[in-house]
Amino acid sequence: MRWTTFSFIIVITLSIGIIGCEGPQGPQGPQGPEGPAGSQGPQGEEGQQGNANVVSIEIPASEVNWQVGDYLNRTSNVYSMTTDSVDQDIIDHGTVLGYLKLDGVWHSMPFSWESDDGSSRQYIKHTYSLNTITLYAYQTSGVLSPNLVDEYRFLLITDNTVTAKTKGGVQTDFEDLDTSNYYEVMDYFGLDY
Repeated sequence: MRWTTFSFIIVITLSIGIIGCEGPQGPQGPQGPEGPAGSQGPQGEEGQQGNANVVSIEIPASEVNWQVGDYLNRTSNVYSMTTDSVDQDIIDHGTVLGYLKLDGVWHSMPFSWESDDGSSRQYIKHTYSLNTITLYAYQTSGVLSPNLVDEYRFLLITDNTVTAKTKGGVQTDFEDLDTSNYYEVMDYFGLDY
């Protein structure tokens, strides 16, 4: 039998075609070893202080931009801040406690004081609604610019019937807590002053 160039090309082409055909896919092999860990990403922003039941929002007084408005038809300085932390759960089942730091001491809101001669009274209060906390500052004669305040702090408590805590062998329920005492509330929830 004589091989011609044409016959040789046909045999090579058929051989390549047969060798190049794929069969059905086989079963998956075993899991390989875990690769090396990647590099650590950049550190994120510091989150709000809190625990499972409380979120703490701190606002330095220097960041409060007062606008003239009103509180119950009384001319007042007003500052509103938007926060997703005041969610429907806070509205339905929780509360927002407000505190202000004056001369290095924390006081609960509403906070009020009188002038030395008793002729004028000053007030700082807060309210909250869905996604909003609002501060009000007014006095007997109109708006109040509370420039003696160092900081405002709000504790958003998701459920004011939290489980009782034991301190010094005495069980305390949240309902029995003096929420006007900033330090007692912070101790109760294990938060830093």
